[in-house]
Formats: sequence, C-alpha cells, structure tokens
Amino acid sequence: MHTALLSSAALAEFYRFALLLTGSAKSAELIMAEILVEAEMQISQLRNETSRHAWLATRIRERCLKNNEAAPPAAPRLLRDDPETGEEPAVLKIEAFLLAQRFHALPEPERSALALFYLEFFNVEEIARLLKMDEEVFSETLGAARQLLQDSLRDLRRPSA
Repeated sequence: MHTALLSSAALAEFYRFALLLTGSAKSAELIMAEILVEAEMQISQLRNETSRHAWLATRIRERCLKNNEAAPPAAPRLLRDDPETGEEPAVLKIEAFLLAQRFHALPEPERSALALFYLEFFNVEEIARLLKMDEEVFSETLGAARQLLQDSLRDLRRPSA
C-alpha cells in the first residue's frame, strides 16, 4: 500500500486492533500482511482516509474473527523475543499483559466494539455501521464491554482468601 494511503501511525493502530482481536502477535502480523496485499488490489476503491480506515477495520475484524473460529485464540504472551535479531526476551509490564489477556477474553461483539472505539479513527455512528448495529445497540454493547472488562480486572485485584 502506498504510504500516501495510510500513515505508519495508522498502520500501527490497525496492527494493535488486530492484536486485541486475535490475542496473538503472530496471527495479527499474518492477518495484517494478508490485508495489506488485498488493499493493494483495492487501491482504486479506497479514495479517502475515512473509506480506507473503514475498509481496513472491516477486513481486519472479519479475518480476526474467522481466524479465532478456526483455532482457539491464544492468550497474549508475557515474553516477547525477536529470533531474527537474537535479542533477549523482554518481559511486558505485568499490568499490560493482564489487561491484554482480559481484553482478549471479552466475547464478540463486545471485544470489537471496545477495540474500534479505542482505535479513535471512527465516531460512534461509524463504528455502529461497521458492526452492523444501530447506535443504541452499539452504545449498549460498548457499555457492556466496559463493564465486563472492569469486572474482570476487579476480580483480578481482589485478594485471594
């Protein structure tokens, strides 16, 4: 995809979106690679930034959900290593790891609603349209997603008896 069509910051955000939906860096990278190849072929239809973002978000979500159906999603990894550079594994901050793990455990469409909302490329009306919901249903879904995530994190912080 030509750099004029999508900034590197936007690409990074869409990768983060794929990572939140799949829970796997490897799956997210593969999905992004497939989507970007597909985007090259669709270049003439992606005329403005809004339509490019909507197209990418829709395709990434579809591919992530299809990927999750084919194989049980993996929990986000606590260690990251780069075998190509030989760098030592770096431990993610435990809070970030636990949040990612809880986020990935959210059911659909709540996980997608929350991920798209925090992607910050779309307004509420656009997200509802992407998820094929009316705005009221989207608002309820987003509220439920937030509550589920808060409850999950609250359960995590409770001292064990």
